[in-house]
Amino acid sequence: METASAKLPLWGGLVLGVLLGIVLQRSSFCARAALADAFEGKDKARLRAFLLAVLVTLLGTQLLAGFGLVDLSGTPYLRAGVPLLGLLVGGVLFGAGMMLAGGCPSRLIVRAAQGQGAALLTWLVFVLAIMASLEGVLAPVREILSGPAVQLPAASLPALLGGLPAWLVTVVLAGLIVFFLLRAPRQSAWWGWRLPLAGALVGLLVAASWYVSIAGADEFETPVLSSLAFVAPAQDLLRFVAMERLGFPLKFGSASVLGVFIGAFASALMARQFTWAMPGGAQMLRNLAGGLLMALGGILAMGCTIGQGMAGVATLSVSSLLVVVAMVLGAWLAQRVLLRTTQA
Repeated sequence: METASAKLPLWGGLVLGVLLGIVLQRSSFCARAALADAFEGKDKARLRAFLLAVLVTLLGTQLLAGFGLVDLSGTPYLRAGVPLLGLLVGGVLFGAGMMLAGGCPSRLIVRAAQGQGAALLTWLVFVLAIMASLEGVLAPVREILSGPAVQLPAASLPALLGGLPAWLVTVVLAGLIVFFLLRAPRQSAWWGWRLPLAGALVGLLVAASWYVSIAGADEFETPVLSSLAFVAPAQDLLRFVAMERLGFPLKFGSASVLGVFIGAFASALMARQFTWAMPGGAQMLRNLAGGLLMALGGILAMGCTIGQGMAGVATLSVSSLLVVVAMVLGAWLAQRVLLRTTQA
C-alpha cells in the first residue's frame, strides 16, 4: 500500500504540469516557433525566451546539485557510454518532425487542449509511434539506427574541459546566454514582459521538477530522479488510461503530461480561446508524418526540446548538447523543405 509521502511525486508532477500548461497556453513560448523565426530572419524574441528557460533551468539545476538536494550522476544524460549514432540521428529526426508536426510534444498538448483537432491526432500518432518504436513494428528500425554504444571522452562538459568546476562552466554558459539576451534590438518583442516571464517560469518549473520527482523518498526507498519530459512519459500516460484497471500506475512523468493538458484546457476556457478546428488533408498528413518522426527521433535521442534541450543541458551533459545541435539541424532542413513546398 502506497504511503502519502510516496504519492508526493505524483501530485507534484500533476501540479507542475498544470502550471506549465497554463504558462504555455497564455504565452507564445514554443521551441518550433523560436527556431522558425530564427531561420527566417524574423524577431528572435521567442528564441530568447527559450534560451532564458534554458538559463533558469541550468542555474536552478546546478544550485540543487550544489546544495546536495539532487544527485545528477544517476541521470541518463550523464552516461559516458551512449548510442552516439542514435542520439544524433534521433535529434535530426525529432527536429524535422517538430517542424512538420507544428510543434514539439508539449506544444501539441497545449494546442490539442485549445481544440485543435490536428494537434490531438498528431499527438496520438506520436504516442502510438513511441510504443511501436519501443516494442512494435518500428523497433527493428530503432535498433538499426541506434547503433553501438560509444564511449565518450567524458559524460559532462566540466570533465571534458579537463575537470573544471561545474560552477565555473555554469557561469560561463550563463554569461553567454545573458549576452545574447541583452543584444536584442530595441524594437524586439523581447523587451515586453510576456515572453521573458514565460521563459523564466518554464525554466523554474523544469528545474523544480528534479526535486519534486524524488520528494517524500526516505532511506528505505530508491527514488527515480527525473525531470519534466514529454517522450516516454507520454506513452506511460496512454498506458495508464488504457490499463489502469490492470494496475498500470500513474507516474511522476505521466502525471505531469496529464497536468499540462488540464492546465492548458482550463486556461483556454477561461480566456475563451477554446475553438474546435480541423485542417485540410495536406496539412493533416504533414502533421501526422511529423508526429511519427518526432516519436522515433525522441526515442533515439532520449528526449525532446524540454527533456534534452533544457533538463539535459542543465546537467552539463555532453550528449545533450550534441542532441540539441542535431535537433536544430533537423529543424533547419525541414524548414527549408517546407519553404520550398509553399513557394512551389
